[in-house]
Amino acid sequence: MKPPKFKISRPAAVAMVAASLCSFLMAQPAPTPTLTPDQPPPDNAGGGGVSHRDHAFFMKAAKAGNKEVAVSEAVMDRLSTPQLKNFAQTMVTDHTAAGSELATLASGKNVQLPPPDPSIADDWSKKTGDIDNAYIKEMVSDHEDAVRLFERGSKSSDPDIAAFAQKTLPTLQHHLMMAQELAKTVN
Repeated sequence: MKPPKFKISRPAAVAMVAASLCSFLMAQPAPTPTLTPDQPPPDNAGGGGVSHRDHAFFMKAAKAGNKEVAVSEAVMDRLSTPQLKNFAQTMVTDHTAAGSELATLASGKNVQLPPPDPSIADDWSKKTGDIDNAYIKEMVSDHEDAVRLFERGSKSSDPDIAAFAQKTLPTLQHHLMMAQELAKTVN
């Protein structure tokens, strides 16, 4: 006995193939993007990770803290004012501690922080002229930027990031005040 023949119209066949293809594609897992440290993740839309804004906070905070430590270490032995030497040591101590805390927080959020830039220390170790004045001007400018960054960070929708920024902000504000006062005595 012969099996019955079914006649399928061309539009119906195309529709069946299209439906099969759609079903196949919908069943495929979405590719996982590979991010580099300088590439922010997409905004968090209910998935893991951090928002673009929080990722930017991590990157900027790490770079700023690393810079404070590098510059202060590079000039500490060449500063002529004892108050500036003490300030530089405070910068190394405080920013190293905050950097460690930032690294722990970032690791918990699967964020890879950028490494310190060795060219910063190299540039500052080669500086000549009035190192005291150049250093304190840099510290005032950098801490103005850091205070603004941490004020924004303290408003993060991520409670851990907001808490870290809120906890660190008073120290940065104090550093700024100290730098501004020292700038008056150096000039």
